[in-house]
Amino acid sequence: MTERKRRQGQKGVKTIKEICPKCGEYLKRTYTRELVDGKQRFVKSGWSCPSSACEYVVKDYVELSEGEPVDNVKNFAEACCDQNSLKELKAALAGDADETDMKTWHLTEDQWRKALEVAIIAMENNLSVDEAIKCICDEEDQEA
Repeated sequence: MTERKRRQGQKGVKTIKEICPKCGEYLKRTYTRELVDGKQRFVKSGWSCPSSACEYVVKDYVELSEGEPVDNVKNFAEACCDQNSLKELKAALAGDADETDMKTWHLTEDQWRKALEVAIIAMENNLSVDEAIKCICDEEDQEA
């Protein structure tokens, strides 16, 4: 999306329409339906090429601030891999959530369990935590 071109009559417009780098068509705004404040709403999710021959899609960039739950889950999963054996992680997952870990890492019980699952997958398959998270996301996408 580095190249931009103006439509006729866009001389003084602040936002110039983006064009597809593959086919040169103007990109269209893409929306997804999400639950916002208890109501289904259309939320901007990115840009896509309207051409039937081109499948170019650009998702909106979302920046997570430091300390968001995603970072906490990832960091806790990495710590679990570094400090525990596979047997210890499986035993912990089978039991109740550890209140001390949840307070220290600012996690909910579901996030705590998800982090342990990520750590177990990473250790069983000799993957990094990032690769294990991608595996879990891919599995969830296939189930949906």
